[in-house]
Amino acid sequence: MRRGRIPLRHAAALLAALCLLALLCPAAPLAAAQEKTAGPRLLRLSPAGGEGLGRDTVVVLSFDRPMHLESLVLAARFEPPVGFNVSGESECIFVPDNLLAPDTAYSFYLEPGVAGDLEGKALKDGVEVSFTTRGDGITMEIPAFSFKGEVVEGTDPQGVASVIGFGVGHYPGTGRPGRGNFVIMAHASGQIEFPFNSLFDLGEGDAIILTYGGRDYVYAWSHDRVVRDTEMWIVDPTANPVLTAFVCCAEDGRPSPTFHPSCRYVVRASLVGASPHH
Repeated sequence: MRRGRIPLRHAAALLAALCLLALLCPAAPLAAAQEKTAGPRLLRLSPAGGEGLGRDTVVVLSFDRPMHLESLVLAARFEPPVGFNVSGESECIFVPDNLLAPDTAYSFYLEPGVAGDLEGKALKDGVEVSFTTRGDGITMEIPAFSFKGEVVEGTDPQGVASVIGFGVGHYPGTGRPGRGNFVIMAHASGQIEFPFNSLFDLGEGDAIILTYGGRDYVYAWSHDRVVRDTEMWIVDPTANPVLTAFVCCAEDGRPSPTFHPSCRYVVRASLVGASPHH
């Protein structure tokens, strides 16, 4: 069988096509290889900054792949300093341990080159966002003894205790509505008719309601106990959302007939729901 020759014009076209194919084909594997070795990319940041944000604000960073959470902890910080937890995979949520301070300017930073993905590839660029919180506070209601009032806040326990009077205060550095161990303290006495003398009579089915940011956080009485005033484990963080309330008491767990007793009556309540405030 006689082989025919390829016309010159066809050979030139074929050669041009082969050259073009040689140029284009390596590009796809090269792009794939570059993509595979590239570090993670930040796709979205929330909040983007601004004024008048809630004191329960959290920072959300969305990446193009799952991230190594411990590296995020090392890379992140709030100024002024705030303790926080990180959860998630590609969408990573930075949640402050406690409510942020009112009327305060905050900045969140993620240092460049520190955070990485699950394969150890580092996020090249850093993150910075600034925002200012609102000045609103928390209210608390205990329907069982008709108490409702603003929760006093402060920077140290003694300072809060000295100004709560017949009200209730938030133990500084503990929890936030709906998260962690939110600890409140109030006065009780066998000599003075404080509203929280009635705390001793709460029981199963009784509710304690915190209201913040347009939501009601409803806690239900779980258990009570008497502790010494040195047993400060009652203010320790908890994995589950709880409310801890404590007042001074006598050793028998009732209002004390003397001032400055050495025992505390403690009520623990578990979060059972959160809903918009009406």
